[in-house]
Amino acid sequence: MNYKEIIINELLKSKLTLGIAESVTGGMIASTFVDVPNASKVFKGGIVAYTDFAKKELLRVNGDTLDKYTAYSANVAREMAKGIRDKLKTDISISVTGHAGPFNNVDINEYRECKAYFCIIIVDKAYDFEITLKDEGRTNNRITIVSKIIEELFKLVYRPDKFNE
Repeated sequence: MNYKEIIINELLKSKLTLGIAESVTGGMIASTFVDVPNASKVFKGGIVAYTDFAKKELLRVNGDTLDKYTAYSANVAREMAKGIRDKLKTDISISVTGHAGPFNNVDINEYRECKAYFCIIIVDKAYDFEITLKDEGRTNNRITIVSKIIEELFKLVYRPDKFNE
């Protein structure tokens, strides 16, 4: 069993629902979870809000937040997570925004990196994350970002010791 299967099973056991707001990953997180049998019992849906307009209109990200911090920020990721949670009325929400390349304007000999910001909200507690990656190409960068998000969600929802509390 892998992380995504364990997460879906934990959400089923706990009767928790999930919603996802994606930008930089373009739907990859949602696609990863719908590969798991019974995901439809916990995954309510997702929104790919790729533009600032979509972030504002679909997820209610504040225009001032976008202007002040840009779409590539932890602040926007948190507002996206709140937006999807409120829109789909879920217990858990995940959001991600960032830049996956290409880095055409960067000297080829210079260290190139991509950044992503993601937020996971479980009920009313928000967890903010930042990931910086060496540029391995747009698709590989996105796959790595999705893997990191799933790993962090796994750590938050699967705790064998929770039954001993």
